Amino acid sequence: MVEFIMYHYVRDLKNSQFPKIKGLDYQDFLGQIKFLKKEYNFLSIEKFLNSDFDQNKKNCVLTFDDGYVDHYDFVFPSLLENNIKGAFFTPVDTVKENKLLDVNLIHIILASEKEDKIFERINYHFQKIDNSDKLSKYIEQINTKSRYDTKTTIIIKRLLQKVLPLNVRSEICRLLLEDFVEEDEISLSKSLYMSQIQIKEMISNGMHFGSHGKSHFWFSSLDKTEQEKEIISSINFLDSLYDKDYVLTMCYPYGNYNKDTLKLLTKHQFKLGLTTVPKTYIIDDNILEIPRWDTNDYYPIGKNY
Repeated sequence: MVEFIMYHYVRDLKNSQFPKIKGLDYQDFLGQIKFLKKEYNFLSIEKFLNSDFDQNKKNCVLTFDDGYVDHYDFVFPSLLENNIKGAFFTPVDTVKENKLLDVNLIHIILASEKEDKIFERINYHFQKIDNSDKLSKYIEQINTKSRYDTKTTIIIKRLLQKVLPLNVRSEICRLLLEDFVEEDEISLSKSLYMSQIQIKEMISNGMHFGSHGKSHFWFSSLDKTEQEKEIISSINFLDSLYDKDYVLTMCYPYGNYNKDTLKLLTKHQFKLGLTTVPKTYIIDDNILEIPRWDTNDYYPIGKNY
């Protein structure tokens, strides 16, 4: 068996810039590592793909999404100390263009003001930008079920992540940043994500880096041509990071993809794709649709170590 485990924010939560943003405290991460060392064999992406492990034993692969500088500051030293090869997935735009991903911009906004106030401003800006439609038309399209978020939070996230037209939601995100946050986008981006130099240092120490798209869009919201542009851009970025041959892997932003995505990954010779479906990988699973447990599924365990 192999359990792929998904991490996002791993930080000193009390002393972070936005302590209200949900994440895994660094001490709890260390507790999880202690637990996993006792119960599992750690696999690198390469060992997994080469089937260089005992299927009858408990194995795990640690994966880290979005390219946060937390991963360099906190995760990387711990992995080195414990001889663990993690797998990291960073969007191109955070490194090459110092862009703040919409997903993180939304996190920052939600951490800066109450949900109801944010929703009021979304409605206000939406009517200013496009008063031919009603916001309720888009809200009706949203599935508000969530493992972790309230209904209002999910509505805010989905409106700004995928449901509203791209130009409308992008403009509203920037306006909300001006409404509720003092820092500008570029300075926030530089403080949030890893740099290319840091990524190369991690690669030189055996860490794996794969694709997380160019702009962290929901793949299913893009047509096939747009998806391929995202994928090719991420391949070119990875080519610039590696000085030797490497294995192409994909971590789907938001865990989202469709049949076109799978065809494109096959066309461009990707060897592995990671979803956010919470279950254990079994040998019959599609290698381009590997499930992953969330760190929160191990959270109480990490607290006890």
